[in-house]
Amino acid sequence: MVNGLAYRILGRPDEVDDLVQDSFVQALSSLDRLQNPAAFSSWMGSIVVRTAHKRLRRRSLRTRLGLERDKPIDVEILVSRTAPPDVAIELRAVYGILNRLSAEERVALVLRRVEGMKLAEVAEAMNLSLATVKRRLAKAEKAVAAALEASS
Repeated sequence: MVNGLAYRILGRPDEVDDLVQDSFVQALSSLDRLQNPAAFSSWMGSIVVRTAHKRLRRRSLRTRLGLERDKPIDVEILVSRTAPPDVAIELRAVYGILNRLSAEERVALVLRRVEGMKLAEVAEAMNLSLATVKRRLAKAEKAVAAALEASS
């Protein structure tokens, strides 16, 4: 669960192991705050989301400062070989657009559209209000729709 979520948010296999390790370190250091052991999976997922969000923001800042080249997402690993051709084409286009979204928009969009979380679950995972998540999703979906329309 942790590896898959980390990979779908970051989109780069070379960063996933570091994110997973950072997430587990964070989880171990705050394990005493876990109220309900049955909710471990969602609690761990929210830690992965917050850690990935921080990493995406740092990546964006380093890219803007010229300290890092913006590497594209490895779409071929993310798109299943068994996906129908039309779905695969759309997924490639969407993941190509994800690099251009802000970290906030990207995380919200991946959690909602790729992970299939409900709005309330996205808000909880991102530790945001429902209204904020809705605004970020609307902005991200508008950007994706505009980019898809421009490419067709």
